[in-house]
Amino acid sequence: MSNGPTVLIEQANSRYTMYAVVEQDERTAYFYLYPAELQSKKYRMRACWLRNIQPGPAKRDSAAMANGDAPMLEAHFSNHPEGKEPLKAELVSIVWMPEDDGAAVLYDGKTLGVIPGWSLYSDDPAAYAADCIEADGNAIVFPLGELGKNEQHARVAEAISFRESWDDTENPQWPVIQQQFISTYESHFGEIKQYFAIDNNQWPPMALGKFEKDNIVYFLTMGVSIRPMPWVSYLYNDNASAYRRMELAMAVSKDDFTEEEIMKMAEGLSSMADIPWRHISWLGEGHTIASSKLPAPFESIVLSAALYNGESIALPEMYGDKVNLFWLSPVTLSEREYAHEKANGGYELLEKMIQEDITHIVTKRAAIV
Repeated sequence: MSNGPTVLIEQANSRYTMYAVVEQDERTAYFYLYPAELQSKKYRMRACWLRNIQPGPAKRDSAAMANGDAPMLEAHFSNHPEGKEPLKAELVSIVWMPEDDGAAVLYDGKTLGVIPGWSLYSDDPAAYAADCIEADGNAIVFPLGELGKNEQHARVAEAISFRESWDDTENPQWPVIQQQFISTYESHFGEIKQYFAIDNNQWPPMALGKFEKDNIVYFLTMGVSIRPMPWVSYLYNDNASAYRRMELAMAVSKDDFTEEEIMKMAEGLSSMADIPWRHISWLGEGHTIASSKLPAPFESIVLSAALYNGESIALPEMYGDKVNLFWLSPVTLSEREYAHEKANGGYELLEKMIQEDITHIVTKRAAIV
């Protein structure tokens, strides 16, 4: 009779949307990713077998599952058919992937198990364990295999070096990134007028720069692209690096709106910067977001790089990835509903806006649908 598992480590990601837990009973050790309560309707718990502590069964451990216990792995799928010593809590650590939707367990610094972020969105969840040597068609845990043979090794190494680089107080990352963005923006929109921190004192640092040129007020973010967005690697696979990082921008005509209205819109923009990580989601071309900070008749924004018709802006690359600059364009209720009528309706709304000569510059206008 099991006494129930012991928790060896529990660690939340940076926005407390998910928890990584390693548990062990007298039979087996497991790694779990649990969505926080707010996310639990959208996402399910993911599990990764780590090791058998007793001799492994010859067949699938259905009895344990029927009993509500974590199943042992079949002996012939494990590199220790006779069982292995229990894990020591002090040697267990967690590293979260930069997207914050997947994580790995390290044991004495070596990778023991990985639950990749994409597994959260897939109907066929997968996890990888160092002590698993083979899998069959029913498996949910697969061999982690040798370095160089499985890309998960590289992903974990990247995650470790990414986290360590931000812990390195000798060589702070932010001043360099911040200056690259400010220089890029100033070369297009003139000297920065105001600088606002928009990260609520949470990592990573994020800021909003205010610029003015030709009677237009520009707001552009910096630091949002430090983290790749969740979901994107699952949706775009090998092309993910072209879509997973973004910064946000807004250009507002001073002829059309008061200073108060303009600053309220900037407030709305600031609150959107962290959405992908607060909600385990992603933002891209044609996506709409509701906002209470817009002057009537607007009630949402649509994100677009295509609406921009100014001179080309080459944003600094981030960790070797392209960074997309999405301009926020306010839309009315009828326009948002039009965008939501069908899949990719946001693209169709943008096409209509472009046909009506609506650009990235926010002006007063009537609804177009």
